[in-house]
This record gives sequence, structure tokens and C-alpha cells, in this order.
Amino acid sequence: MINIFLGLTPFIFITFFGYLFGRFKVFNLHHAKILNLFLFYIAVPALIIKLVAQSEIGLIDLKQIFSYFLMQTMCGVFTYLITLKYFKRSVPESIIWALTVALSNHLTLLLPITEIYFQETVITQVAGIILMDCVILLPIITFFLELSTKNNIKFVSFIKNILLNPMILSILIGIFLFNFNIDNTPIEYILSKLAACVSPLGLFAIGIILSFYTKGVVNKLTLTISFLKLAISPIFLLLIGLLIFNSGLPKEIPGAFFVSVAPCGLTSIVLCSAYNVSPENIIKAIFVSTFASVATIFFAIKYLTL
Repeated sequence: MINIFLGLTPFIFITFFGYLFGRFKVFNLHHAKILNLFLFYIAVPALIIKLVAQSEIGLIDLKQIFSYFLMQTMCGVFTYLITLKYFKRSVPESIIWALTVALSNHLTLLLPITEIYFQETVITQVAGIILMDCVILLPIITFFLELSTKNNIKFVSFIKNILLNPMILSILIGIFLFNFNIDNTPIEYILSKLAACVSPLGLFAIGIILSFYTKGVVNKLTLTISFLKLAISPIFLLLIGLLIFNSGLPKEIPGAFFVSVAPCGLTSIVLCSAYNVSPENIIKAIFVSTFASVATIFFAIKYLTL
């Protein structure tokens, strides 16, 4: 038990250091934006290329992927309706809230933790969910945001923008490199070093951003979103697994279950800037869910590794 907690502390402290440096004005929101741009355009694509190029396609469990996607859809729609009808948020903001719950912080936080505690089969399932989110979830959310904010959507331009998205491009490059063995090559070395930046820089940037939004962090909206993400999501996942695949126990779908207890995803912050939505409450929800997820991730590791 102590070993599990100690294994999680580096991720907590990196975020805390980012918070301290932001609080004492060593770094500001502009610096955090630069870090996030580096992650979005360079480090995260490198990680995705590496995941795809060195993945074991045959080990991906479609049962887990499909169960997780159905859970994301249900929780996303539920979140959209709650934020739109109960919290009286705009349609674009409600769509981004739906993404905040549907998408986990799996690249920055969960994947490196998975690599510490789990075997290759579980890592492969987590990587499969990451790729599914990039290929399916983000384009769907982007489409609905375009539909809600623009009168006319040019289909060709929309498809072009999707294909030029760094994450989609990185998947295509990874598929190309899949046909070659890049192990122990300069390509793998470069990708590995860039991919290693994702977790520490991402967590540090989160800490910086959070230091500028400390007032009223815990409120009805952030608590509701965190509860939906950390409690309702895994429950929905297990129910779907039980009803459709007769796999209603976490150990039967370990990769999907582990991702479901992770905190809210960070991509929603990027979409806030693109669609003129205030990120303040979304950042606060990420803050609350991130620190609350220490308990859910701890429980999941302890249960799944018994």
C-alpha cells in the first residue's frame, strides 16, 4: 500500500511545484501556454507516433475499447444536459464540459502510471483508448462545436482541419512507421526523449495554470463534474461491460477501468481558447478531479494488482 502511494507522489509534487512557481510569479499563464504548445505540437505527437509504431495491434481488446466508447458517449451526453439545463451554460461550453468528462488525462498522468504498475497487455489497452479518443472522440466534439458556433460548415475545410490536427497526423505517421522496425534506431531515441517530456511538462503546466485560478475552486459545478468523471464513469463502464459482454468486474476489463478512474482531460482547455469559452471553471474542475483521483487511482491499482 505504501509503495503504491509513494509511486504516485512524483506526479503530485510536479503539479505542486508548478503551482508554487506560478504562485510566486516565476512562471505565468503565458509560460504555461508555451509549454502546452510544445506538448500539443511536438511532445504528444511524438508519444502517439511511438505508441502506434511500436504497438501490438493483436493485443488490443475490442471489448474494452467498445465498452469504454459507449461509456464516454453516455457520460458525455449526460454531462451536456446537466451543464446546459441545470447550470445554464451556453451550448459550446456545455459541449466542452461533455468532453471534459468523456476524456481522461491519460497521456499526461495515467499512461506513465500504467507503465509503472501494469503489464504490457494493460498498457496496450490504455494506448488503444488513447488512439480511439484521438481518432473518434475529438473529431466528433470538434464537429459539434463547429455546428454550434458557425452558421455554415464547409465539409472539405472541416475534414482538412481534422487531418492536419497534430494528433491525427501523428497517428498516420505512426501507421507508416509500423511497417518498419524502429527499435534501437535514432528515430526511436528521438521519439522516446520527446515522449518523456509529456508527463512532467504537462503536470507542471497544470500547476502553473491552477495557481492563477485559486478562488472558489470547490463549487457545485466543479464537484458535480468531478463526481461524474471519477464515480459515475467507472460505474457506467462496469454496467455496460456486464450487460453487453458479461464482463462486469474491473479485473475483466482492467485497461478500460483504469482509464475511467482518471481525472478530467486537458484538451478541453485548448478548445476553450478556440471557441471563446471561459476556461476558469473547467480548470478548477481539472484541479479538483486531479487531486481527488489520487484516491481512485490508488484504489484501482491496489484492486487490479492483487
